[in-house]
Amino acid sequence: MRQSADFIAQRRRDKKNTILLTGGTGFLGSHLAVELLRRGHFVILLCRSKDGLSAEQRMRQLFDWFDLRPGGNYRVVEGQITQPRFGLDEQTYAYLKDHTDEIFHCVAETAFSQTKQSQLEAVNVEGARHALQLAVESGCYYFHHMSTAYVAGQRHGRCEEEYVPQEHFHNAYEQTKHVAEGLVLETCRANGIRANIYRPSIVYGDSRTGKSLLFNAFYAPMKLAHYLQTIWERDFAENEGRHATSMGVTRSEDGVLQVSIRIERAEMGVVNLIPIDFLTQATLAIMEDTLDGGIFHIVNDRQDTLDELLVYMRRIINIDGIRLVGPGHLTAEPRNALEKLVAGYLDVYQPYFYDDRTFETTKAQRILARHRITCPRMDDALFSRCIRYAIEVDWGRQLFQYQQGE
Repeated sequence: MRQSADFIAQRRRDKKNTILLTGGTGFLGSHLAVELLRRGHFVILLCRSKDGLSAEQRMRQLFDWFDLRPGGNYRVVEGQITQPRFGLDEQTYAYLKDHTDEIFHCVAETAFSQTKQSQLEAVNVEGARHALQLAVESGCYYFHHMSTAYVAGQRHGRCEEEYVPQEHFHNAYEQTKHVAEGLVLETCRANGIRANIYRPSIVYGDSRTGKSLLFNAFYAPMKLAHYLQTIWERDFAENEGRHATSMGVTRSEDGVLQVSIRIERAEMGVVNLIPIDFLTQATLAIMEDTLDGGIFHIVNDRQDTLDELLVYMRRIINIDGIRLVGPGHLTAEPRNALEKLVAGYLDVYQPYFYDDRTFETTKAQRILARHRITCPRMDDALFSRCIRYAIEVDWGRQLFQYQQGE
């Protein structure tokens, strides 16, 4: 190994370890970056420019969103994870090689569509390869890789906290993250670099505030329902409901939109949800306590059912008539036009809404219990906080405009 466990522990205690973090402008990466900065670590943030904003401007925008006033313990480096040496000039790359002690690799492409295969491979596989290249060429002694619990692919039942070769996946996202894990373990083992792999389940916003930077996965059904509610209510207000009625939508005397939408429910299916604040605290607790490397599931020990989530949804969205039905029901009675529309939007998430995979947490839980870190339970109040924030920022379209207006 490049450095002893005692050396690493002392460097972390003294805050003398410089951490390169990729994906600092992303959902997971930004939360980890901010918490590392708050704890006094020096963090090099590798991120890219986007939408006319430089990498530095994007990070400052995020610092404002987090209400963080960072000191001098960070540096932003503008680079491209998909390019060898991040597309940097020799001087900047030499700086990274000279100063990097630990790498937190958080950048990821999270699209599920098979049409995004090339982008998924470029970011999730080649991006990991490029981060590992720096780890090898620098004095890096610890590599932290943000993966996903769903590298388990099309397995059923219990999934271990270890690397298990897998050939069958629900989508290219799972497959590319699985390949990346293999690269991390192989490269780090060959070069004496300790490695942690963190495997979260489905991540949503902050459990305390409801705030989020990303509105996919957990948010997808609510986003669709809110969108349909908005256009139907406008149609009833401006067009006597002609379009809504053609889709089988009516409005009751009390103003509630009445629909007929059946969603198939697996008999044993559940969804595993964790808030971003739990993921952040859990990840850094594992980082601080683990000196020899390992793979850790960061998941909820109590999984939620669609029945529970549908109850919470009905209290926010002005729509009634969404029903969960058993397997085979939609085969016996084919979907109507509205059901086909909903299915087309949500089918990509089916493996996660009806999941029978469970995740072993022995190694992670041993550490989290010592730090007294537990995953908040999803309930009506928490669900409402998250969804109301999403609606306030128009599902991310007014994210920073909303923040500035507060």
